[in-house]
Amino acid sequence: MQNAPIWSMQIMSNPEVNDMPVCALDPVTRDCFNGDDMLGITAQYYHGKGLRDEWRPAGLAYHRKDIGHVDWLESMAKSRRVFTVSSLIFVDKTVCDALMTFDLGDGRLSRMPIYQSDRKTEVDCDFYLLEFCNPRHTVDRDRTDRCRPLYKARPEAGYKLPSNLRGRDVVVHRSAQQGPDLWFDPMIRHYQFLSDGVARVLIALGLEEKFNLNQCKFLY
Repeated sequence: MQNAPIWSMQIMSNPEVNDMPVCALDPVTRDCFNGDDMLGITAQYYHGKGLRDEWRPAGLAYHRKDIGHVDWLESMAKSRRVFTVSSLIFVDKTVCDALMTFDLGDGRLSRMPIYQSDRKTEVDCDFYLLEFCNPRHTVDRDRTDRCRPLYKARPEAGYKLPSNLRGRDVVVHRSAQQGPDLWFDPMIRHYQFLSDGVARVLIALGLEEKFNLNQCKFLY
C-alpha cells in the first residue's frame, strides 16, 4: 500500500471539541434549536447535503437564559480554534482564512456571531460555520478492514468504519482525488474526507487531533 493524498477526519463526533456552552439559534424565533431540529440538521450534514436556510443558524448564544451575562464566554471562545455544536463545525478566523484558499465546491463558510444569553449582546470574536456538502464515493469498502454495513439486512443504508482509525488502513479509490478539497462519502457514516493540502494546513495549525486526521491508502 502507499499513502494517498486523501485523509479522513472525525470531528463532528469528537467530544474534545464539543465543550462550548452555546446553542445554535433558530433564524426565525431566535431561540435555541430543539432536539428534533438538531437531529434533522445532523441528518442533513452527515449525508453531505447543504443546510436549508431555515436550518442555518442565525448565530450562537450562551445556553442558559436565566444567567444574563457571563464574563468568561469571550475568553473561552478566543481560546479555541475550532469547536462543534452537535454536528455543526465552527472555526476561528485564522482557520477560516486558511480554508478559503481551497476549493469548497458547494460548501461555504458563514460568519456566526456568538451572543450572551440575551441573544443581543455579541461577544467580540469571529467564528465561521463550515459547510461542505460535496458527496464523492471514496472508500474502497471491499478492501478496507472492518468496513461493515450499518445494518446487515440493508447494506444500501450505509457503512461504518471503526471508531478509532489510528493504525488502521482505510483504502480509497484513486478517482476520489478529483473534486473539491472537503467532502463526504455518501455511503460512509461519521467520517468525512479532505485533501492532502487541507490536512497539511490543519496539522500546521496544531489541529490534527481536534479533527482526528488519518491518512488514507491506495492499494497499489
